[in-house]
Amino acid sequence: MNIVVSYLVIIIFLFGLVPGEHLLRVNNAYGDGLFMEHLSASFGDRNANLLIRMSPPVVTTETIQDQGQRPEIQFRLYENESDQNFKEVTYFITIEKDGKTLLSDWFFNPNGNLTIQMQPRNQNQISIYGELDPIMNAYTTRGDSPVVAAGPIFLEGGLYHFIVRIVTVDFSRTILPDDQQPVFDGWLSIGAAENTTLNVKGQEIPIKVLSYYDEIGNITYNQQPNSINFTMPFSYDLNRINDPTNTVFIHQEVEIPKPSPLSAEGGYQGFTNGKDVTNVLMVDGNNKTKDIVHFMLAKPAVQQITEEYLENSGNSNSSSSNTAVDGLMTFSLIPSKNGSMAMGGGMAMNHSMPMMMPM
Repeated sequence: MNIVVSYLVIIIFLFGLVPGEHLLRVNNAYGDGLFMEHLSASFGDRNANLLIRMSPPVVTTETIQDQGQRPEIQFRLYENESDQNFKEVTYFITIEKDGKTLLSDWFFNPNGNLTIQMQPRNQNQISIYGELDPIMNAYTTRGDSPVVAAGPIFLEGGLYHFIVRIVTVDFSRTILPDDQQPVFDGWLSIGAAENTTLNVKGQEIPIKVLSYYDEIGNITYNQQPNSINFTMPFSYDLNRINDPTNTVFIHQEVEIPKPSPLSAEGGYQGFTNGKDVTNVLMVDGNNKTKDIVHFMLAKPAVQQITEEYLENSGNSNSSSSNTAVDGLMTFSLIPSKNGSMAMGGGMAMNHSMPMMMPM
């Protein structure tokens, strides 16, 4: 149920609040993705779209460890106007995490629709299982079975970088010239789950924080102003964030048991780097045993937070240079009747005016 709700929250927020043209990116785009990327490029006089999609749409370190989840990644290359797949497609796919290459290999599908099943395992390197195409020596599917990549992948939460180069289309024996091979950059998110217990007014309260952007750290409780706090690494690179092709989106979830002192107010205020972001909180109160509070920071909010961070840290000129300041992004959640209210029939958002976090 929680996975379905998380998926619906993302869809409702993106398509309800983010302009449609910002959901489409182009070749060699930056990205801070979720469960699906829709990328565009051209080669020669032809336009092509690449869909990179993860199934199921919500994958976390917890579901992988506890449920043995084996997510599948679909790569579909198709024509922009006709929506028809390109045939005889050879993909050279590289997957990176935090700048480290996890996988880099050749894949082929005669129908242009490639599926790779990820099998996260604690081993030294990734092994790939599938039929080898005799022409391109690339991995391809065996009947209806997907290619399998087994090894140390998706074991950590955060963003995974997919670099996809198209080497053949139409004819598997005809390799595209180097300057006509489109390269797509996409990002998919694996949720990072952190569980802790906080002492609140003499009671031990279990709290879970789930991040779809990067690892969560330093989960604490402050008696004044009665806040749950946590941090996340973040690169304050205004050039990257301002890039028109970057659809940066930061999604965090905080699970709060009810009844408890933290859920007694029936609503919550949220702060990021001390800035009031209550207007983009979504509170799911459908579960009788807990509230699930979603921080949903789309690009405009992230831009403003980045600008203020750079200004306050004395790096206000970073927007006119290639400087990227690596730091922490802080989050605080305060129970409040004046915040976003939990509703049993669905999610609620409060569009109150922003303020600074009470000290």
